[in-house]
Amino acid sequence: MYNNESEVADKAEQMLESALRSKTSSFADHVNRKEDEASLKDATSVAKLKKYGTLRSGNQKFFMRSLGIKMAKHGFIQNFGVDGVRDAGTRTRHSPQETTYNFKSHVMKMPAQPFIDDAIEASGVKEFVMNEIVRIRSEAIMVDIRRIIENI
Repeated sequence: MYNNESEVADKAEQMLESALRSKTSSFADHVNRKEDEASLKDATSVAKLKKYGTLRSGNQKFFMRSLGIKMAKHGFIQNFGVDGVRDAGTRTRHSPQETTYNFKSHVMKMPAQPFIDDAIEASGVKEFVMNEIVRIRSEAIMVDIRRIIENI
């Protein structure tokens, strides 16, 4: 049983992050990935909270606004796929010797692999957040109604 929405947000982050890591753990690392570049295995989830009131006045409350996923952009590209024409351009290679070359525009087609949707469903985070937030907010409404009735 959770007492406030920040506790629910923390648990939701853990649930979603665990499911994402489970789905991406079987992915191979990119062959040319550098040490400091992000990997899909480092995906995290972030809950955004909105603070109302102040701690000093004793009416500080947090409301969960959203739950998002942070990962390298190629993860989202892999999830949703690509079907389009890649523009022409110029590239410069620096190793083993510096050389610049041009490339033509070409069709790029990569089928979607919806691992993000699978992770969200496997985590059960949607049902958890929905049930807990509804319970907490309905309790707050009932307390406010009771307070109003007592003051009448």
